[in-house]
Amino acid sequence: MKANHRRIALIALLIIALFLLAEVLLRNKAFTQSIAELLYRTKHYPTAEKVFSRNAAKGDKVASANLAKSLYQQQRYGDAQSPSSEALSQDDDNAALNYDAGNIAYKQGDFQSALEHYRKALLKNPNDKDTKANYELALRKLQQQPPPKQDEKKDEKQQEDIRNILGGLDNKESSDRKQQSLKQDIPPDKWW
Repeated sequence: MKANHRRIALIALLIIALFLLAEVLLRNKAFTQSIAELLYRTKHYPTAEKVFSRNAAKGDKVASANLAKSLYQQQRYGDAQSPSSEALSQDDDNAALNYDAGNIAYKQGDFQSALEHYRKALLKNPNDKDTKANYELALRKLQQQPPPKQDEKKDEKQQEDIRNILGGLDNKESSDRKQQSLKQDIPPDKWW
């Protein structure tokens, strides 16, 4: 009897092991995504980034969003922007994705873009206190920001273009006056 129970338990374990092996082989992306999410939750961000990066390269929106989060946690905000944009391109109305994109933009000092992302997130989830707080903070930062400097080379080019146009108009006006005075100098009845 005991030997029979052992065989049944061994067969059950073998069946479970085969199912797990099939899961790993047939649904590799889901398995690796689960491992990466576990690494992220345990704050192993660089390792999680590597796994998320492989899955994001396959066009997975969730992996792209998670890759952006792991890069954000490593304070690599510029690197986080691209996968965040990739995830948003597949689901622009997602509140969580817009919230994360707003945080990335905020950390880069792009308060206008942060406000737009927070606004989209609030439209989908108006009761989110974190998004409201971040929206207000970004709004205050934008109001404190000095006005952007104008590009001096662009201003010089515009001024030069204006001078050229005015000079051309002066030349045209002078030429028109000369022709007008020549026509008036010749009496109409003695044209020869």
